[in-house]
Amino acid sequence: MSCCRSTGNPPVSFTPFDPDLAKLIANLPQASTLDLYRIEAAVRKLRSEPQRILEVRRHLHLGMTVHFLSEHDAAMHTGRIVAMRERDLTIDDANQNTRWSGVPYAAIDLGAPQTQTVEILDDAPRPKTASRRATRADFKVGDSVSFLDRDHQTRVGRIVRLNQKTASLQCDNGMWRVPYALLQHLIDI
Repeated sequence: MSCCRSTGNPPVSFTPFDPDLAKLIANLPQASTLDLYRIEAAVRKLRSEPQRILEVRRHLHLGMTVHFLSEHDAAMHTGRIVAMRERDLTIDDANQNTRWSGVPYAAIDLGAPQTQTVEILDDAPRPKTASRRATRADFKVGDSVSFLDRDHQTRVGRIVRLNQKTASLQCDNGMWRVPYALLQHLIDI
């Protein structure tokens, strides 16, 4: 299949409306099964590169509402992030009352407008409860945690030491000392 072999030209960025992409997709039914498998393997390898995953992850945080493409029905869904792992996410879709596990970071639509989620419980006002700040007692060595750094980037790491006022974390980009109040547990489902 000549449309899929390397030509030595620099890589081309495809957009959903790119005529070259449409031509490539139109030619896929004529491709051999081996060529289709090679394309699938190449795409899987590219989309799971650590720098691509980190680029998407830096825009996400637990509890965030996102739009994502489901591999199961090839449709866009909306849900709230309940767990972030090294290579994928778990998302609760309240509209379908479904939990989507193993959603790859590549499936997240970062260009979709962010929506505010509003829950109306009832008409009676609820008393405000003071949110308790996390302390050293809430964590242990080996816990996976996330926090927002000075640039409001979400960082993920593993606790390697509990200090008096901070936790020492091993993150992708090195060691961090973070106050306990800024840490959030990562839920691994």
